[in-house]
Amino acid sequence: MVSVDTDKGAMAEPPDEGWSDEEIESLLGTAILLGIVTILIYFVVLRPIFNPKNENNGAAAGAQQQRQQLGGAARNATDAQMAAARAAAQRPAARGRNGGAGAARAAGADSASSSLPSIVAGGNRKPSHLADGCTGGPSASRYLVEGLISFRRSKAGAYETGMQKAASCESEQGQSVVDANRRSRARLFAKLLNSAVTGSRTSTPPPRGSNVIVCIPSTDVSCTKLHRALWLLGTYYNLFLVLCLPQIPKDEGGNVDESEKERDLMASLRKELRQSGLKDDVGVPTDVLPDHRIVAVRSIEGRVAFVRQMHRPEFVLDFDAEMKTQLERFGFTVLLYGQKDEQKRSSDGISLLAKSLML
Repeated sequence: MVSVDTDKGAMAEPPDEGWSDEEIESLLGTAILLGIVTILIYFVVLRPIFNPKNENNGAAAGAQQQRQQLGGAARNATDAQMAAARAAAQRPAARGRNGGAGAARAAGADSASSSLPSIVAGGNRKPSHLADGCTGGPSASRYLVEGLISFRRSKAGAYETGMQKAASCESEQGQSVVDANRRSRARLFAKLLNSAVTGSRTSTPPPRGSNVIVCIPSTDVSCTKLHRALWLLGTYYNLFLVLCLPQIPKDEGGNVDESEKERDLMASLRKELRQSGLKDDVGVPTDVLPDHRIVAVRSIEGRVAFVRQMHRPEFVLDFDAEMKTQLERFGFTVLLYGQKDEQKRSSDGISLLAKSLML
């Protein structure tokens, strides 16, 4: 009989699986800390996002107050309009009682109380250089291109055609006059775009109706050939003329008398430009070159400033090389005339521009 060692053969008891006190305390502490963190996140982060009413009470109150103010202002404006309407209804009776004086006072009151939009809408002012078939007033703004009346909507654009019709009515030479003008203009363009004459880099003239600026000495305005050149340019382009006056010493300018002299001088120059008084000189009519497109300056800085205010003219025709230096850095095309002629005006009265482009 075999003996069995009871100490070794007996089954081992399972280990104790219960929680210790330390583990339970650690678990409880973690749960409490997690709850505190969750409560803080809710009140600090989540609640303001999903419940913004309390946060925006101040803004809502301010908006409501603003709406109330606007409503009060609208009611006040309505009351004022109703009062004005009642006053307007009572004016006819007042005119009947008070006669002509009352009518004049009522008319003055109406004019004073008129609103600006009604004045603008009722205006019928028409620019003097706008073509006859175009309407004035606010509707004339549709004829503007970059702030200027387009050439085809101006009197200058139809001036040559109108002259042809007038000549055709009087005789059969209307078309010959237009043809002669076209030949003269072609010769002018040939010299204007000649690199040896003006330094032009192209032989193709700008399209009809483009903006061009011509600068001349003020002493040349009486030249008849200059008038012809300006007429040919003004009936083909939107022409702007700059008269270059001699500079005034600093100690002689700035007073009222000098300003009066400036205005008188400008008026006399415009008059001389319109017609020199010679028999065959028709001058440059206002339909071709309006008065507001003739300006006068006394310095190169003034000429540069005027050109830079224009919306990219196709070219600037000037007699001073400094203008070319100043303007070409801004992208302007400057054509120079008379650079080979030291004398600005010859004894026979022919201007520098006419000697360069018309002879």
